Amino acid sequence: MASLSLPKVSFFLLLLTLFFYSSPCAARTKCCITSLYQLGDSIADGGNVIRIPDAHIQARAWGLPYGETFFNKPTGRFSDGRIIADYIASALNLPFLNPYMDKSGVSFSQGANFAVAGATALNSSFWATRKVASVPYNVPLPAQLEWFKSHLKSTCGSTCARTLRNSLIVLGEFGGVDYFNSLGQNMGEPEVRTYVPLVIDGILSAIRDVIQLGATRILVPGVFPFGCLSGYLKRFPDSNPNAYDQFGCLRFYNRFAMFHNTELKKALANIQCEFPRVKIVYGDYYGGFRTIFRYAPWLGFNTSTLVSACCGCCGGVGQCSSPSDGLCPNPAQHVNWDGLHLTDEAYHRISDIVINNAFPKFGCYGLGNSGVLSSS
Repeated sequence: MASLSLPKVSFFLLLLTLFFYSSPCAARTKCCITSLYQLGDSIADGGNVIRIPDAHIQARAWGLPYGETFFNKPTGRFSDGRIIADYIASALNLPFLNPYMDKSGVSFSQGANFAVAGATALNSSFWATRKVASVPYNVPLPAQLEWFKSHLKSTCGSTCARTLRNSLIVLGEFGGVDYFNSLGQNMGEPEVRTYVPLVIDGILSAIRDVIQLGATRILVPGVFPFGCLSGYLKRFPDSNPNAYDQFGCLRFYNRFAMFHNTELKKALANIQCEFPRVKIVYGDYYGGFRTIFRYAPWLGFNTSTLVSACCGCCGGVGQCSSPSDGLCPNPAQHVNWDGLHLTDEAYHRISDIVINNAFPKFGCYGLGNSGVLSSS
């Protein structure tokens, strides 16, 4: 077998390097993902809800202290700064996603954010028949999918399938609002558990929809550990000390979240077999959250306030009413922001863990920069 001489090998490597760096996607993005589309609830809302008439009255992310840490102004994100969608975009060398409802002439050339605070996986009519109230401005997953389809028609037309081949769809995390609304109406856990397969069926239906449109890479996040959210701790206190774990989280609600996530992972494994050429990856938001609790001292979080909200102590659960509403002096030392949402720093750490664990399955390597151990 003939061998290549050193000059020939060097020339070959040079050509290979030039080809890689001259490819359209490698120069601008990571792993050929040129656009990002996000659906979801308030964990992922980048500013849609504050643009829905009358919704901003209840969803107070239009004012400070929201956005104070990173943007120095409120953006409609339910955090003091960035959210997971922002960190994913940055890891992929993409700009922050503009909210779909922003009609001020912003660019949607590299994706869009369709997530809306208060969004359920299942339609409001489903919950109404079960006497479970949703927010009046609810934009559930099926409605967000209609937004997505309308957006594609207006931006890429007949080339949408090609656009989606080079895109990442982040679908979720759905279910959190459905369950919080149900549990908040004093439904027993056995009844709420019966809704988990229906919520997951709704997610699977959405996955099939985006695959039919041409999507080839889909990240499907699980839900957070509900029992570690200060809003749950405030709304569902338990007089039994054994109801709480070593971090002060309510075990019962964490077990419920784990049940949802376990069932979701099973469902994703099945639908992956149905679409072997599409990469459908579970995003372990639960594991990322719990990992930063375990390594809190090394990450700069105050271990005495892990389950305490940075702001909103005097307002409603899941919102900061005003800049002076019990705001903590250093949000970067807190995980919980307003009771149901997290701080910029917490989202940063969770994003790094999710990116490091999930994105290699999309063929993307070295995107996260966290030194935290794997959440597995």
